[in-house]
Amino acid sequence: MRFQSVSRVSVLLAVAVVAPTLLLAQGATRPAFDRVTIGGRFGGLSGARGPDEADLTNWRLGWATSADVTVWLHEYVGLRANGTWGQDSIKGTAPGMSGRRKLNKFSYDGDVVLRYPAEVGSAGWVIPYVFGGAGAASIHQLDSDDTFTKFAGTFGLGVEYRIKRIGFKAEGRDVVYQLDRWGFDRTQHDIVWDGGITVSF
Repeated sequence: MRFQSVSRVSVLLAVAVVAPTLLLAQGATRPAFDRVTIGGRFGGLSGARGPDEADLTNWRLGWATSADVTVWLHEYVGLRANGTWGQDSIKGTAPGMSGRRKLNKFSYDGDVVLRYPAEVGSAGWVIPYVFGGAGAASIHQLDSDDTFTKFAGTFGLGVEYRIKRIGFKAEGRDVVYQLDRWGFDRTQHDIVWDGGITVSF
């Protein structure tokens, strides 16, 4: 799992480094109504195992809902503020946890977005994008007073289909933070995949 996680992050970083060169080498027209984009999404949440292979803890599939605002500085570059509320639960062994093993997970981050708008037809656009940034993750165990907040990094990619002001997008991202509660001490990867609607101005 450590190798897979490192590989995934490495691929995303490589894309983020190479993308600007590819984008500047090609001409694309900025979509209309495209200074600010607001989006809402809903989907799934899956907590990946950390580097301790002896740990038998696993995560049940959960849900997540997100909202974001992106200010476009350029046809290819934007700054995004994103917030996510998700919920999942632990199965297997959790040595230091008592009571319910269901968790609310809140993450909030600021990201740099790199995209490539490609016009399809007279009114539509296909816009693949990658992003990376940092923020925080707050974890709360239900039916307890146990809440903590950690610094978090975020990496991901997605694609949007835009028709004038309205868009439809699908996105996947990895929220990475240090989990040091309930007997754990490891790097946690929360994988979120979701889809939703955007409105641009």
